[in-house]
Parts: sequence; C-alpha cells; structure tokens
Amino acid sequence: MQLILPKDLIDLGPHLNNPLFFLAGPIRGGGDWQRLMCIILKQLVPDCIIAAPMRWDASHFLYKYRMQVEGAESFDRQLTWEQHYLETAAQMHPRGCIIFWLGCQKELRTDSDPYAMDTRGELGEWRGRMIYRPLLRVVVGAEEGFPGLSQIKRNFDAALGCDFPVYRTMEETAKAAVEISARRVKPQ
Repeated sequence: MQLILPKDLIDLGPHLNNPLFFLAGPIRGGGDWQRLMCIILKQLVPDCIIAAPMRWDASHFLYKYRMQVEGAESFDRQLTWEQHYLETAAQMHPRGCIIFWLGCQKELRTDSDPYAMDTRGELGEWRGRMIYRPLLRVVVGAEEGFPGLSQIKRNFDAALGCDFPVYRTMEETAKAAVEISARRVKPQ
C-alpha cells in the first residue's frame, strides 16, 4: 500500500496496474475511519494506492506509506487536490474507484456546520455525474444510523434507475471497490 496525501502531486504513470482508491467521507467529527479503511484495503490488495484527504503527519501510524513526491510539484489548495484525485480514481485511472464511507459522527465539533455537509455535496455531485456516465467507478458504504441514509439511498436509486447498492460494513464496501477496480477500463 502507498498513500497520496494532500497536496502531493504524484505521477501515476508507472502505477497504472495498481488499484487506486480515493477515500471520500466525513472528516471533521468522523473519527479516523480512513485508517481502518486503509488497513482493510491493504489486506485485500497489498499493492494498492490510496488517496486519503487527511492531514496526517509523521506521527500517524500510516504516514510511513506516503508516496515520495518527485520535485516541488504540488497543489496550492486541498480542494483542488481532492478534485484531481476524485476524477482520477473515478474515470481516468484504469483501476480506480471512489469509496464513499458514511460513518456516524464520532467526535464533537466546535464549528456550526452540519456533520458531513461537504460529503453530502460530493455524493450529490457524483450521483449526478453517474446519470450521464454510468461507467464511473463509485461505491458507497454507510454505517447504520448515518443521518439521512434512507434518503441518500432513494436518491441514488431514482437517479440511476436501479437498486444502487449501499454497503453496510467497511469490509463489504472495500471488497466492492476492489471488485470494481479489477474491471480494467480504458480511461475516459
């Protein structure tokens, strides 16, 4: 496993055979669910690359897996970095997949924004993109009790005209992402 962390720009050309996963989901208040998802993905696919929008420093358990940045190329903002790697995982990398994990709130927050507000916006954006590009590689998993989960599921079903799967455990979600990433597709 190798990690791409904000705001690093990594040349993925030499890594087109490695599955690439982008971890999307609540950060502020969500706990360190990304750590567990990384461990699960590493067990399933040891050679995977994971773009994790986390500001982990050298003291974090997973920091040692950070890919080395070649040169000084990087993104000026985390949002630009996220958009680049979301797009790359969903459609440009031949073995990529966006993994949305909707975990329940684990920590109290000091700001006034609703929990998972940005994640809900990203879910809506990618659901809308999937209407016109059904080959986009996106999986959604959610912890029981995530606020608004039944509405999120109904929105996906209605927009995509199918029973869109929402996985109930991190393990099921990761396995679905690995399966999707194994279906090599030509970058769009």
